[in-house]
Amino acid sequence: MTQTRSGCLKPLLGLLGLGLLLGVVRYYGGAWLDRYQRPWAFSTTEPRLVGSWTGNFTDPDGIRKTLTLRIDSPLDESSRWSKAFRRPRRHSRTNNRAFDGAATVVSRRGTEQYEAWGAISRDDDHGFSLNTRVVDEKTQLLPNFALGTVRKAQWQGDKITFTLGFNYRRADGSSHWDSADPRFSRLVPVTLTRQPD
Repeated sequence: MTQTRSGCLKPLLGLLGLGLLLGVVRYYGGAWLDRYQRPWAFSTTEPRLVGSWTGNFTDPDGIRKTLTLRIDSPLDESSRWSKAFRRPRRHSRTNNRAFDGAATVVSRRGTEQYEAWGAISRDDDHGFSLNTRVVDEKTQLLPNFALGTVRKAQWQGDKITFTLGFNYRRADGSSHWDSADPRFSRLVPVTLTRQPD
């Protein structure tokens, strides 16, 4: 009876050890692959897009504002370990160029909170799209020229540049556009610099 138990225990321990070894290989292999496929997020030798950035701009009403943009890592270490020991999904597709984050705009009028998301350009690893949306419409500053269209977003080293358009919201929260008023079509150049972690 004792011999049978130890006979079953050895293959079970062998399978457990093999599973552990495969998980470790998947973890480190995934980390290496991410550095190759997503250097903007995981490079260990070059500056990354992931992190916090800040800069100033003046909105079409002449109000000076400070924009802080946070671009989150698509995968943190605990998620990577968890993923390494999970069974791989069939037909699992992820967009290796997509990212999420948040944006905060501060001015003498108050603080605006935005969700942010985007993707690295397929043609240029330093070009990207960036979209924003107010986190809570009930608490947004009104009336206000809120963050709108981001064009020609580029990052290089410790600097992000883009051209910013705006969405005007009236005091009742409704959107407004006036083609006769040049403020509504104004585009503002913005430069953000990397903040220390």
